Amino acid sequence: MTRNSLFLLLSVFFAVSLSATAHAQIAVFKALDKVTGKTFLLEIPVKSSATLGPLTIDVQSCFSTPPEEPPETKVFLEVDENINNETRQLFSGWMFASSPGLNGLEHPVYDLWSISCKMESGELFTGNE
Repeated sequence: MTRNSLFLLLSVFFAVSLSATAHAQIAVFKALDKVTGKTFLLEIPVKSSATLGPLTIDVQSCFSTPPEEPPETKVFLEVDENINNETRQLFSGWMFASSPGLNGLEHPVYDLWSISCKMESGELFTGNE
């Protein structure tokens, strides 16, 4: 195999793997208020922020695999806490829906973990825009 054909093969593989995971519009999280014991859904559009008590959740991207692949949702986000006009970063990275205990946010008052990605129309995001 020549160097050019190997490069072409790797380029096609990379393009196919990128198209297998598509970009969603809204990240859906489950949150737990440890004081009241209540859980609730939190929907945050990609490239925007939401507040949860003293926390600011900034969602950068949300990806889900297509239905023919093993289910996985990945959300990249940053979570900051603002107390007494001081801001400190609590979390920055990827959350995986398949492993909520691995990369969820554990806070003294709130727990937060990713659930899914969905489209702005309200349809559950299935990997195809």
